[in-house]
Amino acid sequence: MEKGLSCNVSIHEEELNGKKVFVAECVDLGISDFGENLNEALSNLKKGINLLLEESPEKKESLFNPEPLMITRVFL
Repeated sequence: MEKGLSCNVSIHEEELNGKKVFVAECVDLGISDFGENLNEALSNLKKGINLLLEESPEKKESLFNPEPLMITRVFL
């Protein structure tokens, strides 16, 4: 990813074909990917983001955010 670009990522576990996987979602671009572990999920997501930005460079505008949004969990 280009220097100065950053995005907010949400990560959660899901079950896929009876197996737990990690799902990483770029909230800013609406893109997600998964992996067998956290590092694999993030790596796959980065590849997907780079491919998306190659095809749609105008989407980079939303990633020049110097302050990342804090994502937290609210218990009800």
